Amino acid sequence: MAKKQQLTDILTYHVVPQRMDANGLAQAKTVPTAQGGQLTIEGSGDNLKVNGASVLCGNVPTANATVFVVDNVLMPGQ
Repeated sequence: MAKKQQLTDILTYHVVPQRMDANGLAQAKTVPTAQGGQLTIEGSGDNLKVNGASVLCGNVPTANATVFVVDNVLMPGQ
């Protein structure tokens, strides 16, 4: 059961419960995650970083979210 909770925590750490675009993230500087942690946003435009991970592709609209692809797995508590 501990592994299932760890996976849930990692996955929900990648989710911000509010739809935001790149400009909104850059202005916010920090955003809460569905897991309960905080993500730190640095940079702007095409040079965003989330907790130090580079955004490779962003502002991709879907039916219920705006997707950003980062180059690293974000880990809660780091």
